[in-house]
Amino acid sequence: MNNYSIFKEIMENIETLDRHMTIIKTLLREQPLGIIKMSQQTGIPEHKIRYSLRILEHTGIIEASREGAILTSDFIANKDQILQAARESSARIERIYKELKDILESP
Repeated sequence: MNNYSIFKEIMENIETLDRHMTIIKTLLREQPLGIIKMSQQTGIPEHKIRYSLRILEHTGIIEASREGAILTSDFIANKDQILQAARESSARIERIYKELKDILESP
């Protein structure tokens, strides 16, 4: 994708979201986890782990403990709402794709 793409920022956000998901998945398997161990397990650089943890903590998905990051009980309890938000986001992106395809392929 070139630098002029209108989707550049969205793709960067998707990359960040993907990293957040990797961290959540890792914490679901083993928690608490610190930055260094999480970086070793995921292959994600420590500075990106640190950034993601800040975002995930700010949104109430994780919280800090002495031993490392843990998922909040609210995050686990609200899985249906989280899945619905993901479904709605996916549907909206799909609608944008179809509309753009129609625009670009129409005579």
